[in-house]
Amino acid sequence: MNKFLSNIVHKIKLRDLLNNKKFTIPFSIGLSFILWLVIMINQNPIREQTFNNISVNVSLDNSVAGGLGLGIVNNISEQKFSVKLSGPNYIVSALKPEDFILNADVSEVNGAGKYKLKVVGARNSGKSGYTFASVYPSEIEVEFDFFDTKEYPITAKVVGAVAKEGLVAEAPVVNGFENGMITVKGPRSVMEKISSVVAFAEVNKTLDTTQTYNADIVIYDKDGKKIDMTNIVLANTSVKVSVPISKQVTLPVKVAFSNNPSGLKNVKYKINHSKVTVLGPPDVIDKMTAITLSPIDFTAVSKNSNKIEVSAVLPDGVKLLDNIEYFVVEIDTSNYSEKTFTVTKVEYKGLKASATATSSKTIRNVKICGPKDDIKKIKASDLYAVVDLSNCIEGQYTVQVQIKSKTYKNIWQVGAYNLAVTIK
Repeated sequence: MNKFLSNIVHKIKLRDLLNNKKFTIPFSIGLSFILWLVIMINQNPIREQTFNNISVNVSLDNSVAGGLGLGIVNNISEQKFSVKLSGPNYIVSALKPEDFILNADVSEVNGAGKYKLKVVGARNSGKSGYTFASVYPSEIEVEFDFFDTKEYPITAKVVGAVAKEGLVAEAPVVNGFENGMITVKGPRSVMEKISSVVAFAEVNKTLDTTQTYNADIVIYDKDGKKIDMTNIVLANTSVKVSVPISKQVTLPVKVAFSNNPSGLKNVKYKINHSKVTVLGPPDVIDKMTAITLSPIDFTAVSKNSNKIEVSAVLPDGVKLLDNIEYFVVEIDTSNYSEKTFTVTKVEYKGLKASATATSSKTIRNVKICGPKDDIKKIKASDLYAVVDLSNCIEGQYTVQVQIKSKTYKNIWQVGAYNLAVTIK
């Protein structure tokens, strides 16, 4: 009796379930998919599908070529391949190009040169159940070389830069390169051909001030032909060149003196270049009226040593065009003579009120130069040494002195003289 009732209840529940659309619809869909899958597996066993325009990967990681420092020279990205895959229809039809990858076999690459490498396919996703029926072409030609890094001088070339009338366009310069050198990296076979590296800019303008332009790097061989820069790596990709616009003028040369006697008003001299031509920024050149030489220290001038070499003192950006390294100034000492004295008088200058200074107060062999008549009259008692102690504190010092005379204002000391001083 209980078994009979259980069967009745079971039949009622199954009938209710089959009449429930929430159950029957998903159940029907699932069942249909299973039937479709079974049919596809049995009715569509194997098919092939071709994929075109596939790139190849050439990796040197963990290879002999990579360990040797070889690199790829030619552009392999331009070569494309056709890949034919084989497998069950339901698998092959679902594949996409990103599901697989083509690799070039670099196992036999052991030096620089051109190699024909076998191209093989490999899975690149979790999808499986298919095979690589063919890859066309089956090989790729790859050129390998050692990559070197060298420094080359970089020069500027600007086309069409013309200075305004009255001004001068100087040779262009490259900005921002230490020592004028640029670092270049590339295949050894290319690097060996490099003869010059140029920063090139085309301007085609008339300029009245210095201008800066963006420039392209161009590399030439010894015959002046451009070198293909496809595999060249530059340390600096942004390059600027400047075209300095200057003004040229001829100016007189003036001589300056230091430590000259206060009574010697008109020093007669000759200079080997009384006028020179200079080149520089227009705004600076327009303010210049003469070229001044570095001061001539009168203590270096004597009766028999009256030719002094000095250089020009020029503002920033101004240069001489006459290729003069030194100017020779000859001081007229024909009416001068010399005499040697022992100086015993010393005056201390700049000594603090609370301090005292002592010294030997004797300076021997002091050479004095001046007009002949004054040198005949002058005595040792007319001379004294001035010692500047402004920067000295307590202690012992050897200081340089200046020899002067309160009577004769147009005489001067020849050479330098020192005195030992003690400050307490």
